[in-house]
Amino acid sequence: MIHRSAQGSARKVIKIIFAGTLLCLWALAAPGAFAADEPEPLALPDRSPAQAGQAYDSPTALQQAYRDGQKLSADGNHYESAAVFFNIYTAQANYQDVALGHVAEELILAGYPNAASYFYIQTLQRASRPAIRRILAHLPAMLEAVGGDLLRPYIVRNTTEADYDGTTRTHFYYFLGKDELLKGEPAKALQALSHVSSGAGILAQAAYLRAAAYAMTGQTSNAISSFENCRNLAGKSESRTKSLKQEYFDLEARCTAGLARAYYQAGQFDKAEETYDDIPKASFVWTDILFEQGWNAFAKGDYNRTLGKLVSYRSPSLSFVFNPEVDVLRAQSFFALCDYEDVDKAVHEFESRYAGVGSQMKSFLLSHDRDLGSFYGIAKEALKRKLHTNDLLSQALNRFIRGPYFAAQITQERAVYSEAARSHSLAAAANNRKFANFLSQVINWRAKTVRVLGGLFVKNSLLDIYNDLVTDLDKMAYIKLEMLGRTKLRLEKKQVVSADEDGVLKKGSSDVGRKDYQYFWTFNGEFWVDELGDYVFALESQCGT
Repeated sequence: MIHRSAQGSARKVIKIIFAGTLLCLWALAAPGAFAADEPEPLALPDRSPAQAGQAYDSPTALQQAYRDGQKLSADGNHYESAAVFFNIYTAQANYQDVALGHVAEELILAGYPNAASYFYIQTLQRASRPAIRRILAHLPAMLEAVGGDLLRPYIVRNTTEADYDGTTRTHFYYFLGKDELLKGEPAKALQALSHVSSGAGILAQAAYLRAAAYAMTGQTSNAISSFENCRNLAGKSESRTKSLKQEYFDLEARCTAGLARAYYQAGQFDKAEETYDDIPKASFVWTDILFEQGWNAFAKGDYNRTLGKLVSYRSPSLSFVFNPEVDVLRAQSFFALCDYEDVDKAVHEFESRYAGVGSQMKSFLLSHDRDLGSFYGIAKEALKRKLHTNDLLSQALNRFIRGPYFAAQITQERAVYSEAARSHSLAAAANNRKFANFLSQVINWRAKTVRVLGGLFVKNSLLDIYNDLVTDLDKMAYIKLEMLGRTKLRLEKKQVVSADEDGVLKKGSSDVGRKDYQYFWTFNGEFWVDELGDYVFALESQCGT
């Protein structure tokens, strides 16, 4: 059996039936985007081996050490200050509780946020309210450095609204809202997210979660307003780093896509089409948008427009796209036009292309079910390959590993190893040796959490794609059964008539051919990038002929 994380099934609640096909309609970032939600991926390092370190023979000595740590901090020597407070923390003394928060704070100020994350979590779990409130002032910086998935469970479990000041309180409600949404409780999520009214870096994300919750509860008009708000906020957000700038660009595109989907859900298909057209082709979500536009046209009965959207996937520029449902929609469009010859071709192409990779996915999921490191590893290997690869498993992985979430995990892993190198260079200092040795354990733990959280994201995302592929195979099997039934009826009727001078078929024709202008475009690979998504077919319906 293939296992999913505790909140994995909740993500399925977010999926809705979209014109007979399953789309991850309100996910944060394509398949598996709500992933990485296990609260404690690894046990925290044990500090007990370090307790044999510094000892203080009197309360006066302990007080002096505390003052020394404060002075080092005031002088900007934050790493050395953290080492002093660590010695106090590992001693069985009255200052231990306060010192724990100081170690976390000084490491953050010293530029070691990943090492600080251990002490940050320990403070949230064990320290007094003043110590907790002290480190919560650094929550925005920690979120930017280590990500929300590492800290969110501890924030939700161990803090309350009263622990936050006016600048960070909205972060608590954002975490609480996201946690409720992951549990499949959109009403509770909306209640929490209603308190998020300020806070750099989370307003746009909170608007997205709010829109998703409205969509899940059927409040389409509110979802539309929230997606519009999300798009505006993301478009105006500023970032100091290239990666965060890309995240906001991606979020703006996803908010626009969510807005178009909400219009679709409301039956406003023309408005949905206009909104889809606002999504830039350079965005991560655009390759899936063509497919959704195809469904939008299908809902209007414009099957030629659907086929025109889907033919863009045959462009060399989009050869990297892995979306089996494109072929399902193509077959359904031909079926709606009663073009049964091309239905057969679409079904055959689908089976030839995807049957093997489906078995490959299943084998990997089963053989590495509990080994999240293997999922992280295969994703990193796929990321090293060129985007345009013929390997279908890599194409499937590319659907989510090239998005902002997994990219953030890779960035965090590099930052962890950078901290390890800097900490190692300081280990030679006599007063810092035990501290540096313990930090090496902490950094190893942090590196494993990155691999576990990243691997969990990859596993859940790949499992979503595999399950969708199985569903698509079932849909194609149903279409084949329908085709067999219609073939039987045609054989029984044996109708034979001819076409008139203009080539228009009359009742009973046994030769359903195309006029010259109806032939498919092969382009010989000559797709124009600026025209991708703008093609329209001109096939006449053969139904009733």
